[in-house]
Amino acid sequence: MNNKIHFTRTLGPVSARFIAELQQCGKVIFTIDDASNVYGRERDKTINFLSDLTKRGLLARIKSGVYLILQVGQENAQLSNWPVIAHELAGSHTDYFISHYSAMRLHGMTTHPLLDVYISMSKRCGAKKIGDITYHFVYVKPENFWGHAAHWATKQDKVYVSDIERTLLDGLDRPDLCGGIKEIIRGIWIKHKEIDMKKLVQYATRFHTKAVVKRLGFILELFDFGVDYTALLAESITSAKDYIFLDPNGPKEGKCSNHWRVRVNMNIAELKASVWG
Repeated sequence: MNNKIHFTRTLGPVSARFIAELQQCGKVIFTIDDASNVYGRERDKTINFLSDLTKRGLLARIKSGVYLILQVGQENAQLSNWPVIAHELAGSHTDYFISHYSAMRLHGMTTHPLLDVYISMSKRCGAKKIGDITYHFVYVKPENFWGHAAHWATKQDKVYVSDIERTLLDGLDRPDLCGGIKEIIRGIWIKHKEIDMKKLVQYATRFHTKAVVKRLGFILELFDFGVDYTALLAESITSAKDYIFLDPNGPKEGKCSNHWRVRVNMNIAELKASVWG
């Protein structure tokens, strides 16, 4: 199936009226039953109609029985509805949360355009591409499924997203899913007045890897954030004697910070300049 968005289309009167009526009902994302009510035909003819609109690039099939209007006027509808699409792809249940770089976007920690959306789930699923955006599913063990909350993506649609504190820890665990370690640190800088440091430290001490605690402690100390809580972080890694890289995707070299057992494989002056700049 080709979900490629085509920006030059010719709408016939029937399809134009159909899409206009869905929009008037606030149905940018809709089901076959929604479509049948608007189209006014029996289910099998409605399905054939939707299939034709999908082939013409006017709609995208999100999953079985659920469709997305790809463009509303001059607006790419997916760009403003990707959290709702993520919710639909997750199966409309609560054992998921939007995470990593996508959560950073929802929390205002980055403004870069999204071409990849990350959804943490307690079951394994393959990635799905809709238009120009790929939706990735990150498997999370049930015991690590915490630190998320409801978020109103639109006036009608509620989704689940990792809270700021869990988002930061997931980023420090997998910088490759968050635009890199610099992007995460920049996000901390942008939102440092809103971060609940007590909660962040509590989360860190129960996180499934000690590497995250070490990176977090080093960064908080470097940027003079949460200094009242760094002792608790340091205490939680006393038994973790191994050294980890500040940037797990960077060069395998660098000076050692013995206090946090971190090999600093980044230029700190450049790092600070990139964050404050």
